[in-house]
Amino acid sequence: MASTTRMAEPVCLVEPSSNSATLRVNPAALCLLQNLACPLHVVAIFGPRGTGKSFLLDQLAGQVEGFPRSPGIWMQCLPHPTRPGHSLVLLDTEGFPEVEETKFSRFFLLNVLLSSVFVYNTKDNSDFQSQLNCLTYVTELPHKVRVVKDCPEENDFLLNGILPDFVWCLRDMAPGSVLEEVLQNADSGMDCILDSLTDFEDSPAGCVQRLFRTQKPFCFCSPWMDGEGGDEPGPPDELHPIFQVQLELFKDYALSRQPKTLAGNNVDGKSLASFLEWIVDALSLDELILLDEICDSLQGAHTKEGRESSMDQEPDLYMAPSERREVAVVSQAPVWEPKRETAVRLQNTPPSRLRPPQATPGMDQPGFMEKPMCLIENRLGQELQVNQEALSILCSIQQPVVVVAIVGLYRTGKSYLMNKLVGKDQGGFSLGATVQANTKGIWMWCVPHPLKRRHTLVLLDTEGLGDVEKSNEKNDSWVFALSVLLSSTFVYNSMGTIDHFALEKLHYVTELTERIKVKASPGGSGEEKEEDSAEFIRFFPGFVWAVRDFALQLVLDGRPISEDEYLENALRRREGVPEKLDLPKKYLRQYFPSRKCFTFDRPASRNDLPWLEELPESKLSRDFVEQTHRFCSYIYEHSQAKAIQGGHVMTGALLGNLAVTYVDAIRSGAVPCMENAVLVLAQIENSAAVHEAITRYKEMMELLLGLPTDTLEELLAAHSESEKEAIQVFMARAFRDEDQEYQTQLASELQSKFQEFCQRNEHASLDRCQAVLMELFQEMEDRVSQGSYSVPGGYQRFLDDQRNVLKKYETVASKGLMAAQALEDFLRSKEEVAQTILRTDESLSDKQKELEEERARAEAAERETKLSWEMQKKSEQMLQDQKRSHDIHVQQLEVKMDEDRRKLMAEQERVLTQKLQEQERLLREGFQGEATRLQGQIQNLTHEMNQSRSRGKRGGCVIC
Repeated sequence: MASTTRMAEPVCLVEPSSNSATLRVNPAALCLLQNLACPLHVVAIFGPRGTGKSFLLDQLAGQVEGFPRSPGIWMQCLPHPTRPGHSLVLLDTEGFPEVEETKFSRFFLLNVLLSSVFVYNTKDNSDFQSQLNCLTYVTELPHKVRVVKDCPEENDFLLNGILPDFVWCLRDMAPGSVLEEVLQNADSGMDCILDSLTDFEDSPAGCVQRLFRTQKPFCFCSPWMDGEGGDEPGPPDELHPIFQVQLELFKDYALSRQPKTLAGNNVDGKSLASFLEWIVDALSLDELILLDEICDSLQGAHTKEGRESSMDQEPDLYMAPSERREVAVVSQAPVWEPKRETAVRLQNTPPSRLRPPQATPGMDQPGFMEKPMCLIENRLGQELQVNQEALSILCSIQQPVVVVAIVGLYRTGKSYLMNKLVGKDQGGFSLGATVQANTKGIWMWCVPHPLKRRHTLVLLDTEGLGDVEKSNEKNDSWVFALSVLLSSTFVYNSMGTIDHFALEKLHYVTELTERIKVKASPGGSGEEKEEDSAEFIRFFPGFVWAVRDFALQLVLDGRPISEDEYLENALRRREGVPEKLDLPKKYLRQYFPSRKCFTFDRPASRNDLPWLEELPESKLSRDFVEQTHRFCSYIYEHSQAKAIQGGHVMTGALLGNLAVTYVDAIRSGAVPCMENAVLVLAQIENSAAVHEAITRYKEMMELLLGLPTDTLEELLAAHSESEKEAIQVFMARAFRDEDQEYQTQLASELQSKFQEFCQRNEHASLDRCQAVLMELFQEMEDRVSQGSYSVPGGYQRFLDDQRNVLKKYETVASKGLMAAQALEDFLRSKEEVAQTILRTDESLSDKQKELEEERARAEAAERETKLSWEMQKKSEQMLQDQKRSHDIHVQQLEVKMDEDRRKLMAEQERVLTQKLQEQERLLREGFQGEATRLQGQIQNLTHEMNQSRSRGKRGGCVIC
């Protein structure tokens, strides 16, 4: 869409979530906004329900009816009527109810922060005090928004410099009222009202007067001549004359204001879209909006257009007067890019300030859960099965997921640690103080990640291992294996110390080769199995051992050691140790090269502690509390998003399909195969990627196009923009698209959808042109029926009238691409009538009639030649666009392949480094034979890396 192109119709920009707890930004609308590469004038309207907000905004847009009466904030973009090269952005918000709702507080803040003119619209003005008191949201503004972080005492002053113009539209007032005359003539704007309504400084009237630099009132009578209220759409010429005058005054004021600025710079669509995303994120997290931090985080250089537009900008509104310039915001123009993930060094964060995700309705987002739910059920006497309700929640998460699973003996406090990761002391994962295990199967809790923006933290709490009441003990091994397969961080929880007894209880790790296969090929010799085990670490998570009730001193050979050194010393293999005790060490080091250890003191004395979870944190020992916070800090910072082979990051939907694939294999008696699972996931995800991309393409085309288009270039430009967006959507989600099967399918379906839009465009053009021609020729049709041309000289009169009609047809706008074809078809249908009039015209000789027939044939041939040339030009343009489409597919594929190669090589280097480290440890511990066998895996990995480098150098890809 061109920088000042009019949007065909309004589109929802921001909508509330299903329970109205958080807000969501419409990606398609955001893309439209980002394409506005010019200064923006943003007018937002806000007010109670039924006050005619949408009607007033439609009048400002010059349309009878456009804005829907629908939930959320709706946006329409159009060229500014009086400022060439600028765009007018109109924001219409659903009316707020009498009972205050949280989402309208957030809508108010969005309207105020995004707009350059903020319109408060009210009706029934018998009581101005109550009407303004309805705007209680304004009293929250200084508490929710801070301009400069370190200057709270200056915040109101600074807000006054950056907030938009405040306009109060008082609707349905009696024409010629005294108040209207006073308001329109008062130099002090709204002071005459606000002074009388201000009971105290923090009242709505006081806040408006204090925080908004400019305040302007407008009075409106009823829009209709009958004096009845209501703003149903109607013809502009039926509006009350007084209302029309009042409306023009309002429009002149709104359109005369300066463009939207941030940090002193004119705002274009890209910067406003980024600013919007920041605010919505902060509101959804219920965080203080710090405008100076937003500017600091959006760093860099402006685009060339931004630099040019900055030549015509207002003074820096973030700047205070000279005596306060030391508290100013930024002095350099920031570049407006999406917010980056905050890098927080949690190990330096005091435990008391650690902020876990808050499990409250205010944090709601797709997939968020207020409480845990069983994901994989392990019912008495039955096989494992996936809970469909939990699966549905998981599959609704399209964000990357960080999956933390905890496993250990029952009654060791696993659920307590998982609840602390969510910031819950009670009401989370099931806890208990009896000898009977509470958790059965694998329970799931999805919450927003506290550090990683747009990531979801998925916690998996498992039933305790070794429960004597289990009817099927082999399910312990399956629960252990599934926890490993599904997680990105695997926590093993035990009591006491890491000794031979603890390692013996970890025998489940030695069974992983029996429970999990890497490749689809059937198992063979021991050597083949050993080679397969080298692939495990590509799929396996990071390993964390949580040692509870640890009473020893971390001292080895007279020197202090870290918890990690304690773990590594416990896993050090020694010659002569029985194989049964040595295997857990061997496999733990082999499968989990990334290892971390945390030790926890006893939480309190046994006399005071009937059960850990029954005590509030204030009753627990300080060391235990700090150790718990340190554990949570590590998990938040170091746990990565779950990824599969090749480094493809998994969403909740992928994780859900992965769980189903593994459980189905277990139920069928097979051994879960990771390679097969990845292939299944690739098919599911790539098909979904094609569908999502096609859906995005259709959404973009519908928003960008107003059919019929005047030119083919306009249609092709919309197609190009929509296609780029669709390909990006596909590339972001697709993986392991062997031989580009799905991308080829995408290209074919995009071309098919484009052809559908071409046909719709042609049909719309034909319908428009036929209607125009029928209307223009109607008078001539009547004359033909009346015989007006069946007289001497009638043929010349017929020709003159037809030429006049054709001139009018040429001046009609928005006929579309089929204008010439429609005209040719119409004239051809009238040839017989013209010939009849010519033959019956007695004033013409036979020779003259022959000449007229030749002239008519020549004109028809000329039109046919012109039409044929236009069709040829259209075909050439379509062929050029097909080449452009092919080139962009190839370009995006090359980028994707390069990215996949980099991820693969990074994975291979990580695995190789870990294998070399393990080989060094084996040699140091005296296991020469195992170190030699490991050399074969190292050589295979080196060979794979060389092949990856070679493929990267060759490059090249083909899309048919």
